[in-house]
Amino acid sequence: MTDINILLVEDEQIVAKYIEKQLTGAGYRVLASITKGDEAIEKVKSLQPDVVLMDIKLVGDMDGIEAADFIRKNYQIPVIFLSSLTDDESFQRAKIAEPFGYLVKPIDIKEFNRVVEMALYKNRIYKEVLDAKQRFQIAIEAAKTRVWELWFDEDKLILDNGLPQLFGYNEKDIQNTPEERMNLVYEEDRELVLKAIKDCSEGKTKSFELEHRIYKKDGSIGWLLLRGVQILPANHKPSRLIGSATDITERKNYEEELKKSEEKFRKVFENSGIGMVMVELDGQFIKVNKAFCDITGYNEPEIIGKNFRDITHPDDLDISVGSTNDLLEDISKETSTIEKRYFHKNGNLIWALTTLSLIRDPNGKPQFFITQIQDITNRKKYEEKLLRYTDELKILNASKDKFFSIISHDLRTPFNSLLGISEFIIQSYEEMSREEIKESISNIFRSSQKVYNLILNLFEWTRMQSGRFEVEKTPLNLSINVGEILNLYIQSAELKKIKLINNVSKEIYIVADKYMLETILRNLISNAIKFTNKEGNVSISATRKGNFAQIAVSDNGMGISEENQKKLFRIDTKFQTNGTAEETGTGIGLILCKEFVEENGGTIFVNSEEGKGTSFFFTLPLQINS
Repeated sequence: MTDINILLVEDEQIVAKYIEKQLTGAGYRVLASITKGDEAIEKVKSLQPDVVLMDIKLVGDMDGIEAADFIRKNYQIPVIFLSSLTDDESFQRAKIAEPFGYLVKPIDIKEFNRVVEMALYKNRIYKEVLDAKQRFQIAIEAAKTRVWELWFDEDKLILDNGLPQLFGYNEKDIQNTPEERMNLVYEEDRELVLKAIKDCSEGKTKSFELEHRIYKKDGSIGWLLLRGVQILPANHKPSRLIGSATDITERKNYEEELKKSEEKFRKVFENSGIGMVMVELDGQFIKVNKAFCDITGYNEPEIIGKNFRDITHPDDLDISVGSTNDLLEDISKETSTIEKRYFHKNGNLIWALTTLSLIRDPNGKPQFFITQIQDITNRKKYEEKLLRYTDELKILNASKDKFFSIISHDLRTPFNSLLGISEFIIQSYEEMSREEIKESISNIFRSSQKVYNLILNLFEWTRMQSGRFEVEKTPLNLSINVGEILNLYIQSAELKKIKLINNVSKEIYIVADKYMLETILRNLISNAIKFTNKEGNVSISATRKGNFAQIAVSDNGMGISEENQKKLFRIDTKFQTNGTAEETGTGIGLILCKEFVEENGGTIFVNSEEGKGTSFFFTLPLQINS
């Protein structure tokens, strides 16, 4: 945290000094400690901190919420509220300023670390979205695109302020009646436009896209790309159209010029800033420009004669071939845009936004394809990273929930049992028989054993999560280790008259961490005893599977349904049931087993049938004699 600068806004000096000491001790840099909202704004402007830690109640005319709102809108610096107020009204007011966190005094530094890290991450995403929005607006302006809205019931057209200007008109020139509006449309194209709008208003189509000519104010003819999407209210009756209008006059003129001048086309093609290629109908490259060569790493002689299939990722061939077939089969379709992967000359994968256009002769016969390729590899990597962060955040939240569940419930229950039984013995010792005393002491033993197992599992799991668990793999005689663990559960098994069977050959040696192996066996054997009825059997066996030993811990007990089997080994789902003698578990044992098995290079899975028993299988590497 040494690179993070914080501006502290707190009107109580003693509290401010304590918080500053906490933050400094945690490695943050506190640039200044301010008591007023207007002063905080001035400091933000001059110091440019990474994070503002803002008290809600401040002295002066501006409170923390007003100051935070101003800082957020004008400087895009994340603000974390710090308050002793826990009422809902204060929290709802604070939400108006869109804070990046809300902490209640006194602060917990670990929680503060997490909130700061998330605030910086969210702020970075916010700035990127804002930047993307600005770029989108610029692109809209550059593309000469405007928006419109048509309400069917009122027959009212609402235009973007800049739309009339596309063709030289001002707002007063366009009257809001159907007849006047259609007078602007080129006479031969009016029927096409009216039909598209009518089909949407009657619910025959959900959207349309068409190109038509329009009369410009100076008397010339312009071209318009008109798009419309039908909006359905709650009654599912079309109520309005929302769409865009793009001035494509230049494009149309260019297309006409393209037919007349091959030389002009050649210059545009070769000097384009994005990758462009000409492709035969069978997919063979005819011509490529420099930008495409830069993207793929090939020079023009190397790529000419190749088929686009040769450099397309196999998983994207179907969508690539499908887009070309769509253009060949649908004469009304001009372009097709897909995202696909290409192989760079060096073998790396390139993600590209590929726009395919089919060129036809004046009679409509397909001639060749022109393809535009834009490298979007960095964008795809960012999307994948964002998805990975989302999944990791879900797992972290699930781990936190599991931890709190164990602490608040599973640890409290056996302690309540211990305290209850102990209190009963103290109060009723004189009236209790020897058998009752023995039974009570046995209950205390079982509750203590459960608490011990829970704390042990919890300790081991937290060590794994924090990365402080070192794996020390050594050769182990599997049968001996199984026997040692079984001896720990002889008493538990005898209480239910369960037979423990060690079927592991003494000749099987594995390479694993002894402590982790014992933990895996301890949890699986304990579970098997728990879910096995009286006079049942629990057996441990092992077989060789290539370079691995496959160990099975099997019982003939309750079994597990297929639905519940899917919930095992997962931190983000809760599955916990009592044993045949109403024994309860820790809720973390199988998760720990999975992590320990995988740390030792193995896998774990289950095979079970309700009413017939369960077998847990896990693999560990065999010792290979050199």
